[in-house]
Amino acid sequence: MKGVILAAGKGTRLQPLTYAIPKEMVHVCGRPLIQHAVDLFKHGGVSNMLVVVGENKSAVMDYLKDGAWNGIDVSYRFQTELNGIAKAVYIAKPFVDGETFAVTFGDEIIEPKDALVRNMLELHRSKGSFCTLGLSPVTDPQRYGIVKIDNDGRILDMMEKPQTDADKERLKTGNEYLGINGVFVFEPEIFRFIEQTKPGARGEYQITDSIRLMFESGKPCYAVVHRGIYRDVGTHEALLATEKLLLNQLKDIK
Repeated sequence: MKGVILAAGKGTRLQPLTYAIPKEMVHVCGRPLIQHAVDLFKHGGVSNMLVVVGENKSAVMDYLKDGAWNGIDVSYRFQTELNGIAKAVYIAKPFVDGETFAVTFGDEIIEPKDALVRNMLELHRSKGSFCTLGLSPVTDPQRYGIVKIDNDGRILDMMEKPQTDADKERLKTGNEYLGINGVFVFEPEIFRFIEQTKPGARGEYQITDSIRLMFESGKPCYAVVHRGIYRDVGTHEALLATEKLLLNQLKDIK
């Protein structure tokens, strides 16, 4: 199974810490964030990984090397223009080579790690899904890609960072908001929809827009709700809060 870790971002919200090291090398509970991403994939049965990096990421490559010490295979591709997640995923097209593949970010925390990717793969295969998302309950929908699903997990609607009350209400699943937690399983058809994706207001190509094109075309797309810990460790406040949460609640970080 192949997996792609997106690690090209500059980490500006973690400055000045990221003046010295890439954000993926910031430690949480004694190990760098990139190792948390690798461990998530390893628990899900992913052993062949591509890390998409940008400039000033040599520390990430020096740490992971070829992955042999981690029991995995690791290769690298460079994203020279930071123009959105969809474009970062597209860089992995030669690596994917027509296979089902998983995607995650190099600066997020998912706990526990031992079930989410496997559950996503199981649903993906059993439903003949073309895209399967990991979702987590969130209370501030304007900060996330929000997805509405039915009782079987099939995606009914989605929007990146809804702002209006009408959009937020439309996107509720039951009484809660389900936000994309940065874990994906794709069929290679996603690349065709990325090619059709138009840039947003800031000139970025959003993967949520590509996924919307996919499910609006009639391709079945599903999601798995993760009710454990999900944290985007992108700010100093989030970093500190995540460290405290894990130290208080998790006896064994896997």
